Amino acid sequence: MKIESILIPKDTKEVESVTQDAFSETGDASLVEWLSFGEMENVINGGRGICLKAVDDAGRILGVTYAEQERPSNGNEGVEKWVIILAAVLREKSGKKIGSQLLQEMEKVVQDRGGAKMFVFTNEGDERVINFYRKNGYKDAGRIEDYQYGKGNSAVFLLKYL
Repeated sequence: MKIESILIPKDTKEVESVTQDAFSETGDASLVEWLSFGEMENVINGGRGICLKAVDDAGRILGVTYAEQERPSNGNEGVEKWVIILAAVLREKSGKKIGSQLLQEMEKVVQDRGGAKMFVFTNEGDERVINFYRKNGYKDAGRIEDYQYGKGNSAVFLLKYL
């Protein structure tokens, strides 16, 4: 397996397919509520986003991770802080450390671009995701009540200094 940047627009449909597969059994199965692949392409093309893919020997995408730089209008904070928007691995490949390898490579790439910290947020109660980030060195950074999808769905934030 190797990890490399996605090719836009060539890989976008397969990235979307992998993401749909990975989220198909979660409360976030409706991707259109929280992710626009067209906007992801725009952010990457604008130099403020990174999307990495894990591919097998046949070139099949097994997993992806996508992160965006904070808004440049935030000065140094915008350059140094990156937000993980997406981490997805095909369900059939889950548990094989692909996600952790993608995340570690993303951290290196972000650091090379001047990033000093990365954060992620997810639904409160999604212990599988929360534990994944904790196992990869992310620390609890807070909680916001009713943050996502309206009342009753709070978010947990995790942060890692690179």
